[in-house]
Amino acid sequence: MIFFKKIFLQVLDTYQYEMESTYQENSMLTNLFVENKFLGWFGLFIIFFSIFAIFVFQFLDWESKDKNNK
Repeated sequence: MIFFKKIFLQVLDTYQYEMESTYQENSMLTNLFVENKFLGWFGLFIIFFSIFAIFVFQFLDWESKDKNNK
């Protein structure tokens, strides 16, 4: 019984290994950086500076409210 269990697990392991080696990711984000690097990096640039601008303007708003309260 243990012998058959060992063989079954070995066959299952081999089959899983073959399935994982043939799997290929099809992601739009990955393709954006691989196929069109300019748009990918430009998009990240826009996102980064948009978040940065939000923090800067929020900080300026807090500072102006603090000055008005004094």
